[in-house]
Amino acid sequence: GSVVRAAKHRFGSRILRHLLKVCPPHQFSKIAASLLEQAEKLACHSFGNLVLQCLMKFGTERHRYQLARCVEQSLTSICRLGFGGAIIETTMTHAASEDKLWIARACAQDAKVMLALCKTRLGHTCALLVLETLQGHERQHACVKLAEHLESLRASSNGILVADFLETECDVLCSEVRGH
Repeated sequence: GSVVRAAKHRFGSRILRHLLKVCPPHQFSKIAASLLEQAEKLACHSFGNLVLQCLMKFGTERHRYQLARCVEQSLTSICRLGFGGAIIETTMTHAASEDKLWIARACAQDAKVMLALCKTRLGHTCALLVLETLQGHERQHACVKLAEHLESLRASSNGILVADFLETECDVLCSEVRGH
């Protein structure tokens, strides 16, 4: 209750972020448990999102694993908001390599999620991280899916950066899609 309310408050979230940064993880285990219970709701909140990012950076391996699972399973709701890409990117950056790959796969599976990420200020770098994380056929498939929306990406101030990546890094794939 009160931890989650504080995480959603402008000043309460600052206090929680400071505690997560300076206290050893064993001292904030009850706080972390409360945050993780409501992680999906906090990930979709402007201040709660910032608190979860700190938990991802400074929490234990178990905290990072639990948060990575939550992000992977809640991508659609997290991506509906412009700041959702920040928690996804932070999670991918600080998660174990296998968790990072699972999140990237979950993002790439849903074209709407990827397009939403590509077009937001805090999501386009996350979309690029997803593409860089995927390898081989999975990466090719994700590039082809996004290349189908090059015009839409080019029309977006943030999407243009992803379109540039697609055209330079995945040029062969993009030309195949444009040719059809």
